[in-house]
Amino acid sequence: MIRIKGRSDGEETKKRIVQKAAQLFVQKGYGAVTMNEVCSAAKVSKGSLYHHFPSKDELFLYVVEDDTEQWLSQWAEKSSSISGLEERFYALGEHYANDFQNPLIRALEEYARSRPHSDEVHQRLAQLYESASEACRNLLQEGMDSGYLVKGDLDNYVIVVSGLLEGVARVSEIMAAAKAPEDIMQYYREAIGLLLQGIRAR
Repeated sequence: MIRIKGRSDGEETKKRIVQKAAQLFVQKGYGAVTMNEVCSAAKVSKGSLYHHFPSKDELFLYVVEDDTEQWLSQWAEKSSSISGLEERFYALGEHYANDFQNPLIRALEEYARSRPHSDEVHQRLAQLYESASEACRNLLQEGMDSGYLVKGDLDNYVIVVSGLLEGVARVSEIMAAAKAPEDIMQYYREAIGLLLQGIRAR
């Protein structure tokens, strides 16, 4: 069967560019990667690369957005098999723990601080962080609706709980307190336990 080139070839090329670019950003961070390197790694011409991604910014943001979507998809699959709300809070902590060494997170932080960005980029960065907190927001909303958690300002809860979940691994790493993934996992379990003690309805 002869396959006609067209949309599917373009999608395959774009997918290959994203995969190879992600590997480079993971290995080198944002600043050290060049578009020429991406062309070489993905085996595409500059014209093809810039057709799909007009700039390095656009390519990087797409890579991180794609990674975030995968993280949320994995969480949705995991949480769907857990019925208890408390168990899902602990599972979310584990999901964060499993992702704490994701180099793209560091690359994103590097990118966000690298230089002043346009309003459009700021909006996309804000949307990335908002998307990453979606799992936390949904659990908190369900907890308050069901009476399991003390009712409060959902937006404030999301900021506090997201900060807790994102900060546990970072602080333990800075303090060199974690010696193995099991250590990180234990910190997250204890963090969730302390969190629930504070906001669980009596």
